[in-house]
Amino acid sequence: MFRKTILGLGFAAAALTAPAFAQTPPAHFVMPSPNAPLIITPLRGAAYWVKGGISNTGFIIGDKGVIAIDSEMFAITAKNEQAEIAKLTPLPVNAIIITHSDPDHINGLPAWPKGMQIIAQDNAAAEMQHVVADPHSNGFPPPPEIKDFLPTHTVTHQERLTIDGVRLVLMHTAPAHTDGDLLIYLPEQKVVFAGDLLTPSVGPYAGIHLNKHGSSLGWIASAKAMLALNADIFISGHGDPLTRTQVEARIEAVEQRRAQIAALVEQHDTLAEVKAALNDPVPTGEAALFPTFTETTYQELTAK
Repeated sequence: MFRKTILGLGFAAAALTAPAFAQTPPAHFVMPSPNAPLIITPLRGAAYWVKGGISNTGFIIGDKGVIAIDSEMFAITAKNEQAEIAKLTPLPVNAIIITHSDPDHINGLPAWPKGMQIIAQDNAAAEMQHVVADPHSNGFPPPPEIKDFLPTHTVTHQERLTIDGVRLVLMHTAPAHTDGDLLIYLPEQKVVFAGDLLTPSVGPYAGIHLNKHGSSLGWIASAKAMLALNADIFISGHGDPLTRTQVEARIEAVEQRRAQIAALVEQHDTLAEVKAALNDPVPTGEAALFPTFTETTYQELTAK
């Protein structure tokens, strides 16, 4: 039961083709409750960050409706978020933007209003179609009703939109966490919703899903494109928001660690030898559930 439940944490489930987890989950790990209280934090210009579900979400209140960002994983959490939105505005949720296709970001979709606009990157939309055909392909099966909540609008690389008076820039630079990542940039609020491109709660580097064609090089390119935006608040998929300085430090750390791994791969070191040479720290807490950046990058660099 524990293993099945943890597979539902799509922010890092199945990041390697096998095994799913780097090591046995730590005994002190506590699974977040789907019905845990949500913390709604105002950012700027009617944009809000939502913390308390399995993953972070957000929303922006426009002049005629609300734009949500990611759906939560469970219906009860999605309903709780909508109840919090209703405390702030009587306006309906007219659109939802999906940052990527992991279950903790899409499985709650059927709990949101029918008929709303659903926006995702092309590859994430294709992955969601695949989940409908094979519900177990995404680590944690969604409700069957997700077939009625597939994207109605997709983005390939970049698109500027105005929804209910809210200006947004949607960006996909390269495969990074997955090949369907979509950044949401709010230029007036100087806020970026980065999804799992930024996951400070699971370690100092990047979380890469190789089974969804993620890439460490693509992550670096995507993070640098994010940093080139005129933003100073970066909402992560898990954990607290990051500042520009923190994003810069994360990029520098990822570039340095990837270069170190690549140099050791060049001299034909095994993964165990790479870890030993880098004094790779044993992950703790939430990070201990998932393959490390060293493991995913080694597999990426040695793939035939």
